[in-house]
Amino acid sequence: MSVRSVLRVPVRLLDDLGDQAAFYGKSIAWTPKAIKSYKTEQVRLVAEVGMSTGALAVIGGSSIITFFITMFAGVTGGVQTFDALSNLNLEALGGFASAIIGPRLLTPIIGGAALAATVGSGFTAQLGAMRVSEEIDALEVMGVRSLPYLVTTRLVAGMITIIPIFAMAMVGGWIGWQLTQVDFFGLSAGTYDHYMTTFLQWQDVLYSFAQAIGIAVVVILIHTYYGYTASGGPAGVGLAVGKAVRSSLIAVLAVNLAIAMALYGDSDAFRISG
Repeated sequence: MSVRSVLRVPVRLLDDLGDQAAFYGKSIAWTPKAIKSYKTEQVRLVAEVGMSTGALAVIGGSSIITFFITMFAGVTGGVQTFDALSNLNLEALGGFASAIIGPRLLTPIIGGAALAATVGSGFTAQLGAMRVSEEIDALEVMGVRSLPYLVTTRLVAGMITIIPIFAMAMVGGWIGWQLTQVDFFGLSAGTYDHYMTTFLQWQDVLYSFAQAIGIAVVVILIHTYYGYTASGGPAGVGLAVGKAVRSSLIAVLAVNLAIAMALYGDSDAFRISG
């Protein structure tokens, strides 16, 4: 490999980041146009994102899938925290761990990963198939701006449906956590509920939804970008889906860290009381 080809790597990376930034900015800027002009498409996408299509709609779509994913994540969290607390003879604080870890860390990250694996990958495949079959070019020829019609409408639909999807995710995480510690390990239900209700603050729930919305925006933008710019036929669409999933999973952790630091980073102490 020559020195010139090595030096071109960061240049290509910067070009790609610039293209993505421009795409994201235009997609967000077209939001008023998408809401005003494409109401029918918007309603269809909200139904598709919330309930999915075909066989997935029978079982409840993305909401139910996310619920079960976070429930099993809650089961894992309950097992790990109970084992760690039992080493300190603090098993009674299982409800405290659920109230703190669930909304602040577990549910936003697992819910974001589930969103990328279900809704996000579907967006990439849909837009990629339209791109390689020249349907997007056909829209432009007919005078329809493809970016607000195909991308911004999906972004708005994701913002609308992320609230019920994330609510199901949060409930699933709490149920899995409680089932493990109370029904499997035998922790007193009253003790668990006491520490759970004592340390679960309504601010944490609101902050958790803020984390979910931020993660959803980033995930949908990443997946729509890779689908919108796909090339190389069906194989290229598959590669685009893979790139989008990998990028979005990294972005989920980065965005969750950034938002969590912004929301909780000014706290200089953590007191267990009450």
